[in-house]
Amino acid sequence: RKDDSKTMAIRLDVDAFQSVVSKFVGKDKILRLIQYFCRFNKGVLQKGLLPLAATELEYISKKNWGLFLTLMNARRAFRLFNSVGTLLKLRDGIASKPWGKDLHPLYMAVQWMMALWPAIDHYRFLILIKWAEGSQAEVRNFSYRIFAFAQVLTMIAQLYRAYLQKDLDEKKRKQAKWNAIKAGLVSLTIGHVSQFPGLITNEIVCGGTGVASSLMDLYTIWPKVISVKGKEDNDDEASARLMGAGASVFLVTLASVSFIRAGGMK
Repeated sequence: RKDDSKTMAIRLDVDAFQSVVSKFVGKDKILRLIQYFCRFNKGVLQKGLLPLAATELEYISKKNWGLFLTLMNARRAFRLFNSVGTLLKLRDGIASKPWGKDLHPLYMAVQWMMALWPAIDHYRFLILIKWAEGSQAEVRNFSYRIFAFAQVLTMIAQLYRAYLQKDLDEKKRKQAKWNAIKAGLVSLTIGHVSQFPGLITNEIVCGGTGVASSLMDLYTIWPKVISVKGKEDNDDEASARLMGAGASVFLVTLASVSFIRAGGMK
């Protein structure tokens, strides 16, 4: 008999947060979420959906896009050598056929493209650090269009697996639906960024889909806990120690910033 008193939930504690940000992929997904939220904000501001005066609009737009550019530049290093993991997945997938025999050629093509686009994007990195000549925008559009097309193919394949593929259990069908939704969101995001014909939308759609897919990624990698109804697992003493240590660091940080702003380091 199924025990309905137990549910799987994400852990909302500092230890869970640390386990995510201690890995580069977790930190990248959090920064990606904020970055595309800035892009969503840009669309809202451009369309005048907020009742702001011209000076306020200019100020907020400048601060919002400054944050976007800083996060975008910070995330560039996270993409270096991303092809390696995909090549390993491709190596193992040749034999295991994770999408099934009927979709195996498509799986191979998608994984090959997912290894190809970040490899090409390394050239854009060389352009940005002035080690190579060329237009970084042209390289971005070329490599990102490969990425977007791979996501479109992934969405189609996952929809086929979810609704048409035989001998797939309910758990795998549910996962295929999840993967299809995420691939569709990413294709809209990257399609707009790369100006892919037919996928060009606007900043609100681009930013919104980027935020949604980032949240899906974070949900996948975030630590889970089995919650038992009527049972709480609280460590008040540990929480108090954390609050005390955190408060002291926060207060000293404020004092340090005030000292520097007052010219203490001149």
